[in-house]
Amino acid sequence: MNRLKHTLNQNERLREMLSYVLFGALTTLVNWAAYFIITSLLQPEQYATDSTAHWLILNGAQSVSWILSVLFAFFTNKAYVFKSKAARGSAVRELMLFVSARLLSFLLFDLLLYNLCVFSLGIDHKWSKLIMNVLVVIFNYFASKYVIFKNKQQYADNN
Repeated sequence: MNRLKHTLNQNERLREMLSYVLFGALTTLVNWAAYFIITSLLQPEQYATDSTAHWLILNGAQSVSWILSVLFAFFTNKAYVFKSKAARGSAVRELMLFVSARLLSFLLFDLLLYNLCVFSLGIDHKWSKLIMNVLVVIFNYFASKYVIFKNKQQYADNN
């Protein structure tokens, strides 16, 4: 274990990538847990005959779980993955950029690419979802590393 800690301390890129994967998995668990808790409490199945109520519950649960997971991802990425020390004003900027990047990845990959693959290209929805998830992770990593948390020391020095 000490050897692993030493290796990770010596290789910042490896530490960053491994922590990104770890906190990404935890973010997914936050998303799923929130979604399943909300749907268990609200039981959308009992509204199967009322398509509007059923749709509202499912989309509400999806929205709340997405918000909670994005917030969890922001704070863990900021503190543990990219180790940003931004002061309050710059931290708000980082949060806005982070949420904007997550919204962009959602629009580009979850909506656009997924629908293009499934409905236009005829790719099976399971393969499309897998392709989309890989691209989302890659996009979010580069957006976080090179746009959102890129000047972490500069922000800490200026505030």
